Amino acid sequence: MNVKKLMIWAGALALVAAVLAVVPAATQAQSNLLQNPGFELPYTDNQQANGWARYRITIPKPEDASLLQYSNSANFSAETNPSGSFPELMHGGSASQHIGLQQDPWIAGVKQTVSNIPAGSQLVFCAFGRIYANNDNYGKGSPSVNGYEGRSQVGIFPDGEANVDTAGLVWSGTANPHDTWQQICTPAVTVGASGKVTVFTRNDWRGFAAVHLDAWWDDASLIVQGQAQPTAQPTQTQPQVTTQPQPTAQPQPGGGIVHTVVAGDTLFGLSLQYNVLVDEIYALNGLNSQSILSIGQQIIIKAGTGTQVPAQQPTAAATAAPTQAAAETPQPPADATPPTPTTDVQPTVAPTAVAEISNLGTLCIFAYEDANADALRDTDEGPVAGAKFTVVDGQGTIVEEYVSTDETDAHCISDLTPGPYNVSVQPAPNTIATSDKRWGVPLTSGSTVNIDFGSRSDEGGTASNSNNNTSGSTAGGSNLGGIVAGIGGLVLLLAAGVIGAFVIARRRA
Repeated sequence: MNVKKLMIWAGALALVAAVLAVVPAATQAQSNLLQNPGFELPYTDNQQANGWARYRITIPKPEDASLLQYSNSANFSAETNPSGSFPELMHGGSASQHIGLQQDPWIAGVKQTVSNIPAGSQLVFCAFGRIYANNDNYGKGSPSVNGYEGRSQVGIFPDGEANVDTAGLVWSGTANPHDTWQQICTPAVTVGASGKVTVFTRNDWRGFAAVHLDAWWDDASLIVQGQAQPTAQPTQTQPQVTTQPQPTAQPQPGGGIVHTVVAGDTLFGLSLQYNVLVDEIYALNGLNSQSILSIGQQIIIKAGTGTQVPAQQPTAAATAAPTQAAAETPQPPADATPPTPTTDVQPTVAPTAVAEISNLGTLCIFAYEDANADALRDTDEGPVAGAKFTVVDGQGTIVEEYVSTDETDAHCISDLTPGPYNVSVQPAPNTIATSDKRWGVPLTSGSTVNIDFGSRSDEGGTASNSNNNTSGSTAGGSNLGGIVAGIGGLVLLLAAGVIGAFVIARRRA
């Protein structure tokens, strides 16, 4: 009997040793350490995925909001595609983390702190991101506007809990994945002595405004790499490099400034960079909102004595479709003799009258009853009478004051000169605003911008929305705890088996 007992104990101990030796090494090298990496339901406060915490960075809106260099409080929600029409809004699983805001730029994201990671481990954090920017609702056939930058990033702090402004936080490059999912990864970092890291997602929409500025996050991963390099595929991480070619501006004789276009430049971006109105750039270069820039093209930023429209301008026009060439080709001075056409594109130059029509913008305003206080206008939410709108141009002149009515159509102000406008609204009597009450609107040539102002009766109270930099649930823990618990359970199960075998052996003896 002693031989039987020894054999039973020896086999059990060997099995336990094998499990303890193999399982931690395999799981440490391959397991995703995040809690709820797929951003699945349930969502804490119906806003952020369980296991994640939300944060917002708010920058107060100035009285002149036209430059859009501020950040309002973003809204968080689960994207579950209840209609079934837009499965592309989830990269995997049945939900993704949605963050968005109407009209105003925003900076926000989610974060998670993971513990019990061996100090000195090499970690890489990745997540799939997607953005949409447009004045039309998603799914109406309008693609996201590529010129608008949502600046999607992921970040990691390698030694402890952290906030988004903590020094030492390592960020990925920025990406702008319009209407597509793109994996974004941090560089590999070394875990500090605390054995704890904090990971972040972030979007920064400053400088841009549209009816919809949205971002989605899904399928995140935090993987121990040991001493190896990050396993993310180069084709997925290379496009996210933040280092853009530095813009070049050449001072010209007589005080003029000419900018040479590099990758990523847009006319609206140049107006922000040099603090000039975008319509001034249009006028100096014979361009409009439909013009296409090409790398190496020269753009006049400030006219000086003798500064002329750069010779490269026709190159940008020639690359456009023939139906767009009229809007993209610089027009000659009225008293100049038109040059002899040298390409097939030149004869399609449109009359000056057409260019004048396309150079005007439209602003439409509407007050609606926001019954569910979600700051989004639903199809069954009708008009509210008595809200007073004030529209002011970039020079501070009141363009129009309008008091809303029961009409179901928006009130539109046409023939507006392109440039910055401010729109403010005073809620109707006995109502409380559920959306912002002031907007900065960069109106461009030929564009139509819609402003929807939501309010509800003050009798039933109103939903609150925190503007704190961090809010929501505490950050999630590590899956290592679950792994350890699983190993412990296996050990107990094996021990129970050994004891049972021992008892049976004794009875038989």
